[in-house]
Amino acid sequence: MSDDYYTKDDFAGELDIDESRFDRQPDEETIERTVSNVEDRNIAVHVVDDGEAAREHLREQIPDDATVMDGHSTTLEEIGFTDDLEAAEGFEYLGNRIREIDDDEERFRTRREAVTADVFVDSVNAIAASGELVGANALGNAVGAWPFGAETLLLVASTNKIVDDWSAAVERVREFAYPLEDARAEEVYGQGSIVGKLVSMEYEQVDDRTRLVLIDEPHGF
Repeated sequence: MSDDYYTKDDFAGELDIDESRFDRQPDEETIERTVSNVEDRNIAVHVVDDGEAAREHLREQIPDDATVMDGHSTTLEEIGFTDDLEAAEGFEYLGNRIREIDDDEERFRTRREAVTADVFVDSVNAIAASGELVGANALGNAVGAWPFGAETLLLVASTNKIVDDWSAAVERVREFAYPLEDARAEEVYGQGSIVGKLVSMEYEQVDDRTRLVLIDEPHGF
């Protein structure tokens, strides 16, 4: 697995973020209640013990010859699944195609089209114990696939992202995940980020479309 990415530990010590509120490990009862509430919203949940199990499960969810795209995700980096996407064994990873495009307009157009991939993989910024899944990014190229675009939406999150309710989930995005992403963007791109698009998955009307892989160990922002 490559290590050319940044994790929470690279920035947390320099930022005013409340880890005791937004990055805590819930008890088993809270996890079970959260899983039940997410499933009540027609979102399938698969709980795994660690990142390697999540990685293996994600690989199993991608059909042969599918087109696949992802949103930038520290969690996917940490568990090694970004490497699997780039290897693109048995499927087409659109991120590889996008990186090869030199023309800005063509690259932007292809990124827009990529939100309608057969499978879109992304991580979640916050999980409400009441069942809502909340995500954000600056441009919207990641969360744009969430509501409708992708045929299959594979979401990944760790249990440390579980908070009490929807309001706390939005606060976690703005007060915890965003400062970390802003610091990462400044380091990588030379400019900070914004919470440009914020999406809340309240209910999935299409059966078996949206699936959450929940990792019972801390990962990501």
